[in-house]
Amino acid sequence: MNVVIRRMAVSCVIVAGMSFANMANARPLTIAHTGTEGNSVYTFFEVFTKEMEERTNGSLTGKVHPSGELGGDDQLLQQIGIGTIDVTSAATANMGSMTDAFLWTDLPYVFSSREHADEVFADNDIAEALEPKVEGSVGTKVLAYIQVGGFRMLQNTKRELKTPADAAGLKFRATASPIDIATIKAWGGLPTPVAWAETFTAVQQGVVDGLNLQPSWTFLTGFGQTIKFATRNKAVMAFHVAQMNLDLWNSLSPEEQEAVMSAAEVAQRAANEFDAQSEEEFITKLKEQGVSIYEPTEGELTAWRDAALPVWGELDGKVDPELLESVKSVSGAVE
Repeated sequence: MNVVIRRMAVSCVIVAGMSFANMANARPLTIAHTGTEGNSVYTFFEVFTKEMEERTNGSLTGKVHPSGELGGDDQLLQQIGIGTIDVTSAATANMGSMTDAFLWTDLPYVFSSREHADEVFADNDIAEALEPKVEGSVGTKVLAYIQVGGFRMLQNTKRELKTPADAAGLKFRATASPIDIATIKAWGGLPTPVAWAETFTAVQQGVVDGLNLQPSWTFLTGFGQTIKFATRNKAVMAFHVAQMNLDLWNSLSPEEQEAVMSAAEVAQRAANEFDAQSEEEFITKLKEQGVSIYEPTEGELTAWRDAALPVWGELDGKVDPELLESVKSVSGAVE
């Protein structure tokens, strides 16, 4: 009996020693993002950090700084490039200043659904075209693609928009993206570049009449209290690219790399499922705030789509044509 007890005691000491060794050798990672509680970016990093720590048995741990604590997308991309933070995410549109890898994602009607978007980003040929560009220009390893709110809604303070003809003459906030600007023009609107931090005030004060934004961000950022009309014309989706500093990635063991990618896969699935489930909840909340949300008929959707498709010509010479062909070849892509 004493022998059994001694063996159990020795086993406990060994296990405890291994745990302390893992803690002593743990590499703490600084994780920063702009997501707020209740959205998919926040959900992704909450799940990713937990899964990463468990799958590496504590050899990698994470300290998460959410809600833009360490800066916006532009600042976070600069910081991850030089290694002052280890893991972050950024909107594809905001990565345009550093890489042209994701210009095509802003094209209207390039994605037909959430499921189609997942298929596009999971395609091996597309990944092999995108990821070396990001590694070379941004200095990061792509971990996952996070859906952030589904399709944007074209919204304004003036009137209901059933077809592009109804948008004529309205001023819409635009990003610096030439695709964004061209899309608004194609619908008859007047694109007005405004920094995101200034957009709420610009809408409030009438500097612009509206913007193109997902239901979740419309509600969470308070636009539902100002916007009166929104149209779900299913043109443009938004994504965040989760990424890790490339030097850090290359320093990880193969087992740690596998664990990180597995954690990212689980987190992406959880975040995207959460995002899809919550979209209709945000639509309901916006309606309760008094926003009139219009669902175009099939004929009206065709009108929005036909007006916007010529914008694809804006990328002639700016995006690898083979990449665009690969995107178009994935089931559901625009013809």
